[in-house]
Amino acid sequence: MERGRDNLTGGIREVIRWEYARHRPAGIVRVETVIPHTDILAWLRAQPGSAVKVYWADRDGLDEVAGVGAGDVVVGTNSDSVESLFEQMSRRLGARAIAARYFGGMRFNRKCASDAAWGDFGGFRFVLPRFELSRRGSDSILACQWLRSSDTADTLIKEADALIFPAPETTCTPPVAVGREDLPSRAGWDASVAGALELVSEGGLDKVVLARKTTFGFEAELDPLLCLQALLLEAERCYRFCFVPAGGRAFIGASPERLYRRAGRRILCDAIAGTRTRGDGASLDRQLERELMSSEKERREQNYVVRGIRESLATMCGSLVDGGGLSVVKLRQCQHLMSTFDGMLFDSVDDADLLKALHPTPAVGGYPTDYAVRVIEEREPFDRGWYAGPMGWVGRDSAEFAVAIRSGLVEGSTLSAFAGAGIVAGSVSGEEWRELDYKISHFAQALNLPR
Repeated sequence: MERGRDNLTGGIREVIRWEYARHRPAGIVRVETVIPHTDILAWLRAQPGSAVKVYWADRDGLDEVAGVGAGDVVVGTNSDSVESLFEQMSRRLGARAIAARYFGGMRFNRKCASDAAWGDFGGFRFVLPRFELSRRGSDSILACQWLRSSDTADTLIKEADALIFPAPETTCTPPVAVGREDLPSRAGWDASVAGALELVSEGGLDKVVLARKTTFGFEAELDPLLCLQALLLEAERCYRFCFVPAGGRAFIGASPERLYRRAGRRILCDAIAGTRTRGDGASLDRQLERELMSSEKERREQNYVVRGIRESLATMCGSLVDGGGLSVVKLRQCQHLMSTFDGMLFDSVDDADLLKALHPTPAVGGYPTDYAVRVIEEREPFDRGWYAGPMGWVGRDSAEFAVAIRSGLVEGSTLSAFAGAGIVAGSVSGEEWRELDYKISHFAQALNLPR
């Protein structure tokens, strides 16, 4: 059942007409109207399945937004530069696009060939949603965005009239999972870890993050937004995201790790590594936390991430509060060591500089980074695609990116869940395999997946 569309879209139709009567220079146009509180994810699920869709929620619960359609798209191949990406977005955002944001992401490694499954995503793809729903207090904000001179008022109003505003729905259940395939297999994983440890023992490589792709089959086609909705209970203190570049495949995830947040010249970064599961009770949970904090191997693994981020930020910041302090971040299924960085960037540093310097961090690549990424290219039997890449948004004077871990690719009736583990001196293959299972347990719990 649908709520009264005229009452909900009347305001946006009015401001579209009003804005079109004004004469302004070229650039992004954004108009907004306040509507009664509307469940953001349910609204996004209700829109036509063939539409471009994006969803983003920060880990602090302050920013949640859904977008449908494309007011603009910036897309590039593996050979297109990060500089060209940000130059295009910066030029279009301009001085008046105060609230407009592009949402999207990019591949973990744009130097290697893309698997066909990731073809619709490109080397990078960022979307300015045509229609955007967000929350403000007890109300919701419905926005429409377009490039001036690219669309007519009648076209935009027709699109607004086609939006669906669903009535509150009862809980929907995802289809039943019927199979599981790991790539690499357990035997292949053991061989990869042994080979990585041999490289570490030879010197020159301190850490490499090896990943696994676990593909689950289902009895019926998956709705990626229903999967994401099911994940929300398992995604405390995580960024939640979904990117649907076209009807068909979707990239979803719930990541605890911030790559960076920039507000003006200020930048915040995280260094997360080292893992323990959660205990069934408070006493066991504290014991596992103490084991994590006291583990020389886990602290060494996390320190490579701290070192890598520190080295990257030191050349770009006039002041930097170092990430030497160590804490434990507790998620629903596991817990990690974390350090934070807080810096003030030089005026000459832009988001292209930050992404090139910070991605991939040693948390998802290794240390030294370039060597570790070459090892990953040679030894992983699948294309990571957007897994472990930067995922987030870019605005006029700010940007935020999560590291797209704890993520999966939805294709028809399959979900491929990705997880990685840092291999350092002292790593044990079986323990790292179990860590991979911890890291996809939010999917397993939410969707009742085979173990």
